[in-house]
Amino acid sequence: MMALSISLLPTSRLRMLFYSALMGYRFGARNRLGWQVQIAVESFVAGDDVTIRRGNRFIGPISVNLGDRTLLGINNLIECGEAAAHPKSAHMGYARSFKTGINSLIHEDHRFDVYGAISIGDGTWVAGFASQFLTHGASTMNRDISIGSQCYLGSAVRFSPGAGVADRVVVGMGAVVTKHIEQPDVVVGGVPAKVISERTADDKFVFEKNWT
Repeated sequence: MMALSISLLPTSRLRMLFYSALMGYRFGARNRLGWQVQIAVESFVAGDDVTIRRGNRFIGPISVNLGDRTLLGINNLIECGEAAAHPKSAHMGYARSFKTGINSLIHEDHRFDVYGAISIGDGTWVAGFASQFLTHGASTMNRDISIGSQCYLGSAVRFSPGAGVADRVVVGMGAVVTKHIEQPDVVVGGVPAKVISERTADDKFVFEKNWT
């Protein structure tokens, strides 16, 4: 209830002030926190120039660390159930952490299930809409998801527990990644996702956010 109340305060500055004072969260310089951004987690750290637009929710017994210049569009959900932190779940070894690198982008309406660890590398875009990243399931122990630097993930991708991609990988729209793809500089797609092609020199570029 406290997070919901804070999320409804009228200005970004007030929202960050109350989250810091009442819940101990840390915000860097020039951060912007949109309306109805709910943060109710164990720990939260945002670097400098981080923008979190309206309707994002960070919920559950997780640690969140957002790198400098991270931008989150609207209505993303980063969550973990309270049961993951219960003593009866200790044997499962849930990492319960979410981390983005410098200058990363998470667009809109994506869902991150943070029982395990989810890491997103520098300059990576989780683009489009409605992607899902799952880190738990029946009898799942290899659950962490790692996404390299300078990657581009299209709309509606799915990452299974233990899946990931190396640096500079393009993941096509609707792909279902079920394992860790170790090869950098490739395009992957399909169900299950596999390497479709290598990226050529003329398609290698740095994704740039030219809006704030």
